[in-house]
Amino acid sequence: MRKLVIILAVTLLCGVAHGQESQRQRLEQHLYTLASDSLRGRKAGTDDGRKAADYIVSQWQQMGLKPMFDNNYRMPFKHSEGSFTNLVALIEGNDPVLKDEYIVMGAHYDHVGVKNDKIYNGADDNASGSSCLLEIARQLLAQQNKLKRSVIICAFDAEEAGLIGSNELVKELRRRDILDKVKLMMSVDMVGWYKANGELELQGTGTIRDHNSMLSPKNNGVDIKTHFKPFENSLFTATDTGPFAEAGIPTLAVTTGLKSPYHKPEDDADLIDYEGLDNITNYLVAATMAASQRDGKLASGRLAPKHSTPRFEIGLIGGYNTSYLVYPDATFTGKPMYGGQGGLTMQYNFNENLTLRTSALYLYSRCPLPAADDAFGQGYTLEQHTLMVPLILQLGVHDVGIGVFAGLGGYFGYTFNGQFSGNVPAANPPYSLSVDPHQMGWVFNFGMRLGGRWQVEGTWYNQIFTLFDTASGMPRARKNTYTVTLGYYF
Repeated sequence: MRKLVIILAVTLLCGVAHGQESQRQRLEQHLYTLASDSLRGRKAGTDDGRKAADYIVSQWQQMGLKPMFDNNYRMPFKHSEGSFTNLVALIEGNDPVLKDEYIVMGAHYDHVGVKNDKIYNGADDNASGSSCLLEIARQLLAQQNKLKRSVIICAFDAEEAGLIGSNELVKELRRRDILDKVKLMMSVDMVGWYKANGELELQGTGTIRDHNSMLSPKNNGVDIKTHFKPFENSLFTATDTGPFAEAGIPTLAVTTGLKSPYHKPEDDADLIDYEGLDNITNYLVAATMAASQRDGKLASGRLAPKHSTPRFEIGLIGGYNTSYLVYPDATFTGKPMYGGQGGLTMQYNFNENLTLRTSALYLYSRCPLPAADDAFGQGYTLEQHTLMVPLILQLGVHDVGIGVFAGLGGYFGYTFNGQFSGNVPAANPPYSLSVDPHQMGWVFNFGMRLGGRWQVEGTWYNQIFTLFDTASGMPRARKNTYTVTLGYYF
């Protein structure tokens, strides 16, 4: 708190001495205010979070920023997690046609509050983005006469609770028939550690047509190093771009990465790189201005798999298999024989990287068994008709149009029909007495997803229990099956 008082006092004196504050001084003022101990981590839905909202509103009022909805900056909403408030303003464009199209510039102002009596001030996450958003709005308002498209400025609430605020804004824009007029959304989230990261990351450039000409620092006249990533693909992080991208809107997640003490009490305002934050603000103003002034479509037509992958998928698969017997009591493996299978497959996608998958498969398999007088020859063939149900946890990496994955799990199979063929010994008992119809084991798969719907896959079924019972008089054996399938998801 003492540090905050000193900074505000110095900022005030500098403003008096020089007639007005510099942008860097204002950024520092915003950040020390929003990340002060007095706001106790700005947890969404608390009085501390509302104090942070009050500060942002007071800044917008001083600027003369126009509210977006119903002459009020505040967009309150209720959720199962509590009651929250987005802050939404509008800077109107001037082009007769393009002014009815929108660019959304957003940053979440909430953080995680107090845990175990420790304040999580969230200076980088995301007082840095909120401070940057304030100064972006100030600059864009000063250059409003140059804007063609209109710009929506939004300080999101409840991002830390699961992107709730951005989801609610998408719903509100859709309700007002505005969502399809949003041509680009940018989320400024954790931008306070530029020097430590060495660059500003822009994730999602692949969603924007001819993004280099619009986002190049050289073209925008800002001395800053950028790293363009075509798509967001992190398994463990998310930002407010998500709901917009899922609605088919091009998005940019702007960040200096996770170099700061992410979600730790040490994430304080005195660790922020204010020179870098100042340059980032200028860069984002120039990039927003360029997006506003560009004629034609902004969208490339591509979206990250992270944002376009459906939660639940169902499809059909079919292919061939090879099966053979392994005898655990001897160093002996039977020869493989071909079969076939097909059926229904279903999967639940937790995100673009993690999938839980199951299938209901009919599998026809054949395994040669050695003759009694020739251990290395084929005496007869075991044919089985089996219902197979695997359950697999898959990890995958995806880009537009293509992805690769691998998974591990278990399976249960029930053989509802089977027989021996070939040179069957007369002493062989009936099939139902000699072969256990229940099968269990491990399953491993790997494959490739093509075009979002087609899938080529190899799967290995490794049985863990022996196939024959002791009454059969046959040596103990386990059946292994390798399948190659082609699948199509609806």
